[in-house]
Amino acid sequence: MSSSAETAKDLAKNGTAESIQRLGNLVRIPSPTGEEREAQRMVEQCLAELGADVQVHEPDTEQLFSRYPNIAQYPTHWQHDLILPYEKLPTFDALRESGLESVLNYDGRPNVVGVVKGTSGGRSLILNGHIDTVTVEPVSEWTKDPYGAEIEDDRMYGRGTSDMKGGVMAGIMALTFLTRAGVRLRGDVIFHCVVNEEHAGNGTLDLVRRGYLADAAIVLEPTHNRVAVSHTGGLYWQVTVPGRQVSPGARWRDGKLDGVSAIEKLPNVIQALLDLERGYNQRRGAPSANDGRALLSLVMGKVGGGTYETATAREAVLRGSAYFAPDAGSVTDVMMDFRSSIEKANAADPYLSKNNARLEFLHHDDSADQPPDIAVAAEMCELLAERGDDARIHPGPFCCDMRHLVNQGAVPSIIFGPGAIAQAHRSDEYINLREYLGCIDRLIAFIPRWCGVEEVH
Repeated sequence: MSSSAETAKDLAKNGTAESIQRLGNLVRIPSPTGEEREAQRMVEQCLAELGADVQVHEPDTEQLFSRYPNIAQYPTHWQHDLILPYEKLPTFDALRESGLESVLNYDGRPNVVGVVKGTSGGRSLILNGHIDTVTVEPVSEWTKDPYGAEIEDDRMYGRGTSDMKGGVMAGIMALTFLTRAGVRLRGDVIFHCVVNEEHAGNGTLDLVRRGYLADAAIVLEPTHNRVAVSHTGGLYWQVTVPGRQVSPGARWRDGKLDGVSAIEKLPNVIQALLDLERGYNQRRGAPSANDGRALLSLVMGKVGGGTYETATAREAVLRGSAYFAPDAGSVTDVMMDFRSSIEKANAADPYLSKNNARLEFLHHDDSADQPPDIAVAAEMCELLAERGDDARIHPGPFCCDMRHLVNQGAVPSIIFGPGAIAQAHRSDEYINLREYLGCIDRLIAFIPRWCGVEEVH
């Protein structure tokens, strides 16, 4: 490590109170998906203070669908989440025709980019994070103030602490201390702070479209400061099952069943989906790169239907999600298998064969898979090994924006950040402050190593 980088490390060690205070300030600003503007203003200010060239762009939904028709998603908002289903792929025309553009848009929801320009001749690096968080509802389940940033037993509590304001602020503070120490990086550092990672990913996708790329990227999602080079893909789906609504007295007519409850047809659909999951996970040799996890993990999370206890249900809706390992195939392949599964359920039932259950998707993520020996992973693992940290490559157990950097941007990338994915989307979310400060320290060491440093003589 250069002398100036050592100085940055010392500044960070002496500046722990500032690092914690800045994280707390960011956590205290609510930024649920769709309401990111105020928190982004703070990020803009932090990046401007360290001398970055700050640029602000609202994602362009029409351009995203034009450029990435298989990947682009509808904008989402925490109050209007997953409200526009699609059978095959979402389209911009369908969004326009839906009448929902007034709530599903990026007006006043900009991405923030901060470019710390290098002196030339070094490798460039992206630090990527998202500012949006999921809702705090139901608030009654919290024992801490969701936006209080309370500290207890070396934990900071609050929505977004782990997912992922801790990673965002760790990146900002690492760059802040490097700048204060006078470190002159040779390669550019491009800081992405994006909107709408939750249930869309359009923020990072739009920055890829605009050309904010580099020789490598670190996605600062929570991994306990361990390295991942792959992550799962994901689907949100729903199946609408039809019934024929009648009262108990009209269920049978002339000795034949006439009233059919959609609820009684749900087992056929459920079994077809379980058979699909079982078929994936019984494939020979799978999975190779998923650390023993299931090739496909299916969740049936919500079911509803019917109106009266005294009438057969006219409709029932089953909703759920699925994560799939890179070994499972492309996201469009998995979607096709879901469609085939529901078609089989329909064909196997006399009623559903004439009155089809309908599968729709609410969101889809492609997976990301890279060789474990890519340079950015190898060099980060080398750094971690020198410090006695966990230097193994781990599979990413969650979907994140790394997929866009890797798949659409061709940027070799790792996931590496403080916090725990187990804390994401739950009440009393927290981050371990030792991990947060440890991430700052390791980024201070890694950034000059990757980008190169021009020493002043």
